[in-house]
Amino acid sequence: MDMPPVALFLVHAGLVIGLPFALWRLGRLRRWVPLVVMQIAVGLALGPSGLGRAAPDLWAVAFPAPALAALNGLVWLGLCYFAFATGLHFDLTEIRGRGRAFATNAAATFVVPTLAGCAVAMLLLRLAPQAAGAAAPPWAFVAGVGIAVGVTALPVLAAILREMGESGTRLGTEALGCAAVNDAALWLGVAALLALVQGGSAWQVAGVLGAAVAFALVLGLVVRPLLARLLRHAEGKVSEREVVVLSVGLLASALATEVMGLHAVIGAFAFGAVVSKPLARDLLAKFESFLMVVLLPFFFIVTGLKTQLGGLSGAWEVFALTTVVSVAAKLASAALPARLQGWAWRDALALGALVGCKGLMELVVLTLLLDKGIISPAGFSGMVLMALVTTALARPLAGVLLRR
Repeated sequence: MDMPPVALFLVHAGLVIGLPFALWRLGRLRRWVPLVVMQIAVGLALGPSGLGRAAPDLWAVAFPAPALAALNGLVWLGLCYFAFATGLHFDLTEIRGRGRAFATNAAATFVVPTLAGCAVAMLLLRLAPQAAGAAAPPWAFVAGVGIAVGVTALPVLAAILREMGESGTRLGTEALGCAAVNDAALWLGVAALLALVQGGSAWQVAGVLGAAVAFALVLGLVVRPLLARLLRHAEGKVSEREVVVLSVGLLASALATEVMGLHAVIGAFAFGAVVSKPLARDLLAKFESFLMVVLLPFFFIVTGLKTQLGGLSGAWEVFALTTVVSVAAKLASAALPARLQGWAWRDALALGALVGCKGLMELVVLTLLLDKGIISPAGFSGMVLMALVTTALARPLAGVLLRR
């Protein structure tokens, strides 16, 4: 029996907000995995690979196409605010003055997995060519998979470290610093890839990249000091005025990068990165829980409905290869440099386990790659499952290595 659109939306909202949190809290899962893992899993369970396969008639009634279209606005709003929150987490003071050893670790944890991901993508072009998108050349698929394998999710990693009591330790500080560098390299890589894929001629690509550089300079030299002046009295007492100013600013920044031919989430991330860090901490304390528990689950349900693990040739090959390579490359790229710098093996390997966390950041990247035709639905599905497994492994694997 068909439900009225408003009633159906409310059913969807109750499911995507309440169900993952209830499962996470009622079981002992919160001791081992972050909430985002359960949210991704519930999104997949409600999609065509879960409920759609177990009860296709019920699934067709529960998730008709018009109802899903109504969720898209919430999805994009949630993504923009998530990217903004990731920018708020990004703190250059965590990187400055840390010396050559930190620079080596941070660079290795992104460069080595990215190159390993590129190698896997070239293998997938032979073993499962259907994983590549039809709207982009093979080199774009190789670069896209490489970037996706190199991802470390800063916000989810910060939550894991808080839960483990490692936030202020050498291990926690090093992991967060590496994640911050990974995030910066990630967005630069995604921006360059989208510019190259969409640009067409060399002149058009140069124009997009030039616009991106000009945009970054405007943010750093004009918007940053302007925000500091406008919001200088807001620290510790964020009011409606600050919320409106920052919301309009992040949406304008997202619109600017979308019009440039990059993507809205890049602009939202960049705008968050130029907000002063004391104000950023106040903002995160006030709205991050609402964002992660209420707004972002709508993104997970739409992602789950795009993910079909059965019936898509190549999805399982993508999952198996990218998961093995991602875990191994992150472990090796973090542990070996740290061990050479005098770290104990268990701490060095735990660092590698933690920076292997993909989280929501991976799903954002994969959604961009799918929307631009760089990866196919089969490639998307396989790598969504990879993101779920690598994120779920981060905390328990680090705990085992630390003998907890």
